Amino acid sequence: MGVGGLSRDRGDEPQAQDTYDSVVGDLRELRVSAGVIPYAEIARRIGRHRGLVKGDGANHAPARSTVYDAFRLGRSRLNADLVGEIVQALGEDEQSIRLWKHRCYQAQASCERNDDRQAISSPDRAEPTVDTEPQKSHRSRYIYITVVMLACLLLNAFGHAIVGKLHLALFLDMVGTAAAAIMLGPWYGVAIALLGNATGMAIHGYMALPFALVNAAGALVWGYGVRRSTWGSTLTQFFRLNLAVAVVCTIVAVPILMLGFHGGTGHESDQLTHTFTSSGQNMLFAVLFSNGITSVLDKLATGFIALIIIQGCVSRMKTVDPAFSTPVDNFFRSSDRSTLPIVWPARLYSAIYAHTFRTHTFARSCGVLP
Repeated sequence: MGVGGLSRDRGDEPQAQDTYDSVVGDLRELRVSAGVIPYAEIARRIGRHRGLVKGDGANHAPARSTVYDAFRLGRSRLNADLVGEIVQALGEDEQSIRLWKHRCYQAQASCERNDDRQAISSPDRAEPTVDTEPQKSHRSRYIYITVVMLACLLLNAFGHAIVGKLHLALFLDMVGTAAAAIMLGPWYGVAIALLGNATGMAIHGYMALPFALVNAAGALVWGYGVRRSTWGSTLTQFFRLNLAVAVVCTIVAVPILMLGFHGGTGHESDQLTHTFTSSGQNMLFAVLFSNGITSVLDKLATGFIALIIIQGCVSRMKTVDPAFSTPVDNFFRSSDRSTLPIVWPARLYSAIYAHTFRTHTFARSCGVLP
């Protein structure tokens, strides 16, 4: 035991020299070694763990920007508890979590000692603590989000126009809604749905107004569903999510059609409704079945078209903010898989359409349908 603490253990030396930047630098390396887990996923893991600790099962996830800030160099403070939760989300054990927290406390103590020395050496000079992080990237991100929302509105308007012009048996009025809900969040999607429906009124008249509820319901299912690991982790799960959107939209749309429009609005899908009613089916069943078939085909096409658009938007957004992420980033991690969203919509649409055509033909041959 030497005088003046010269017998300090070698394992304590790095901790005694720790600064906020050294802790953050090691935290970045830990994230890379864990597989470059997105900041949003780290926040979700922290939320799930907090819910388990509190026992209420609720999601208490911190904001993605809060997690991102913990990895930023040049900090003037660092939350030790948050760092502990981050390293736990990255797979560290309890002993390692305690060491990471201790390093944060050591860095805080070292920073305070340096501040005291500077105050003693220059008592007449007050140097205010300022955040030197440039705000340009944040402003650029907000501008980009605004541009994306305007583009989503144009996509919805284009869908309304092309269906009205070509008399397609689809709707295609929710491509922008799906893109906004998946990429930005469910309530962004609802905003696009409501504003886009106002555009639809200029094309189809006031009868488009009640169907804002259908578009808003689809936005919520897309937005919240894609942020659940059971719905948005793979393309197969995303396919199922689009089917769920189709079912929800049909459940909302059928009462509107029956109560407000006597089963039809003049859309091309009304021909299928007429086919079922001509075969002796009641109006409710005919509207439900025809709208369900059209909605499944429409939402599959809409969802995967939106996915292709999102891929292009995210790649451009990352040039402005490298930390920007969306719940479907894992779809685009490899160049081999990046072509799948382009191929799948056509194959799925063709397969479902072929199955529907065969069923319709068989029913006609058996005399069920005229």
